[in-house]
Amino acid sequence: MTVTEIRPEGETETYAEGLARAAVVETEAEAARIKNRAESARQELAQRKAEARAQREIEAELAAAEDEREKRAQARREQAADRARAEKSAATWKKAALGIALVCVVVSLPLQVMAFYSPKAPFLAVAPLVIEGIAWALLAGAQAAIDDNRPAWLYRALAGAGACFAASVNYLHGSDAYGMATGLGGAFCSLAGPMIWDLHEHGRIAKREGRVPRKVRRAEARAAREEQRRVKKVNEQRAKLPDLKAVWERAQYLAAALGEVVPSEKTYRRAWDEIHGTEVGSTAATIAARRTARRAVRVAQNGPLEDLATDANQQVDSQMDPSGESTPKGARKGGEDGRKRNGGTPPRRVPGDVTYSPVARRQMSVSARAKKAAEGVTES
Repeated sequence: MTVTEIRPEGETETYAEGLARAAVVETEAEAARIKNRAESARQELAQRKAEARAQREIEAELAAAEDEREKRAQARREQAADRARAEKSAATWKKAALGIALVCVVVSLPLQVMAFYSPKAPFLAVAPLVIEGIAWALLAGAQAAIDDNRPAWLYRALAGAGACFAASVNYLHGSDAYGMATGLGGAFCSLAGPMIWDLHEHGRIAKREGRVPRKVRRAEARAAREEQRRVKKVNEQRAKLPDLKAVWERAQYLAAALGEVVPSEKTYRRAWDEIHGTEVGSTAATIAARRTARRAVRVAQNGPLEDLATDANQQVDSQMDPSGESTPKGARKGGEDGRKRNGGTPPRRVPGDVTYSPVARRQMSVSARAKKAAEGVTES
């Protein structure tokens, strides 16, 4: 019973004892209150830390989300700016193409009119309008075909033929009537106008069809050819090496079953797993060799591992007499330390160097008696 328990009935308590017991009770109560306050403070501190940590995590998540939103907004702004710049460039290019085409018409059309005009047949003066009109009408048809997602190559080819005819007329008439320079200039203008506008329409066709630039197509074709050569060389090695022959035959079988002309990398990995039961490049032999090598490295770095079953009691035995009793300080038998399982190596501490506590001595005595009892030795 503790001092705080109620005294049994029938026993008297002096005034001094009552005061002492009350003081003890008050002291214990105060200690309990202090302990409770400390525990409450600890819990409150832990809760504050948890709340602060949660708040930091929330703020970090909000900051990351805000950064992600800002990145997406920046990407949208950049895309909008790119679209606006592309639309502005396209509009400028269209205006320039139309302007060049009109200037070329102004130069080439009068030469054609003078070439066809004759006092005996004045109506032929409108023939150039027909020739130029046919070319531009065909280009308009090509534009309509592009907008309607139809083939436009025939319109463009016929428009080019009409432009070439007009250029030949201007060259022959201009050279004969006004000199070579005029003939060449008229022919060039007859071709330049329709050609510039056709280039504009060609760009629209490429954009509609999503054509990849020629430079990119050539790079992709070059990379594809290099990859084919690499795959062919690797497959030749797989089929040639003796250690890989079984895997390669299995890969070919799987490729035929899966409808592949050449075993893919995925098919080869599957074949390797079916043959060796592990990832590509490893076998049971290589795994065993790797484990042996790693074990040798650990032994070389840390030394050989001791046998725990035989060395578990070396520290105890080095301080105990073989009979189970502690050896007096400085006493040795025949100059030996008395240990039987240490290979004759002198211990760092001799028996008797350590002073045991009373509790340890009692426990050692109990262990010694238990050991003797187990061996059939009885105490006198």
